[in-house]
Amino acid sequence: MNKKAPFRLIQLSDIHLFADAERELLGVKTEESFQAVIDLLHRDEKHIDIILLSGDISQDNSHEAYVRVARALESFRVPVYCVPGNHDDPRVMAKVYPLATISSERHIVLKNWHIILLNSHKTNSVEGFFEESELVYLQHCLQKYPEHHAIVMFHHQPFPVGSKWLDNLGLQNADEFWRILQQYPQVNTVLFGHVHQEVAKLLHHVKCYAVPSTCIQFKCQDEFSLENIPPGYRWIDLYEDGHIETAVRRVAEYVGMFDAEAKGY
Repeated sequence: MNKKAPFRLIQLSDIHLFADAERELLGVKTEESFQAVIDLLHRDEKHIDIILLSGDISQDNSHEAYVRVARALESFRVPVYCVPGNHDDPRVMAKVYPLATISSERHIVLKNWHIILLNSHKTNSVEGFFEESELVYLQHCLQKYPEHHAIVMFHHQPFPVGSKWLDNLGLQNADEFWRILQQYPQVNTVLFGHVHQEVAKLLHHVKCYAVPSTCIQFKCQDEFSLENIPPGYRWIDLYEDGHIETAVRRVAEYVGMFDAEAKGY
């Protein structure tokens, strides 16, 4: 890597595919919306090094959905890494992946960066939680590569995003997570999904980013509501000196029938 040729990551999240490709989520065929984002990536991204999936790959945690995501991403011919969300079933994911270009690796080491993938899935719950083993694994990876700039990715938001209903469903032991990160100044960036909206925040000197869903988008307000804006993805450029550049790109228009009266899903 050098300043002229950054390492490009693509973050996709909250795909919510069903076993039945024709099924809708609040008026959106999630398969169709996901394909619109895939088409945008093919059109706009001339070079991709890695694709990251930050959870809720499937809405019904079905084997068929996980397979179709793998087949859709295979065309990019780059490694794909993923973490489970609250709608996913980690046991099913472990049976399906690795498949095509999707790996089951949780620690990706680059020239002077590394990416650590954590599981914030809590069984039979919407909110997130890191088991002790996940926090131990995080520290192990950070200690193993102390000179590398670090990115940590998981599903649930580790701080309030200004939406009361969503913030009740975030990472429940976020304070413990942040206490660990403050011991490792090489942690550069945290990536997450779950909130179905674009988020960018600097917290404890760490850059934190969420990405829009590839299907429905949540409005940032106290009660559940959808926002009539298109799905998208986040690109992230990693530079050798430790700085990053990032932005969100969206498809041209909302995919599906917008449900302004939606009260939950």
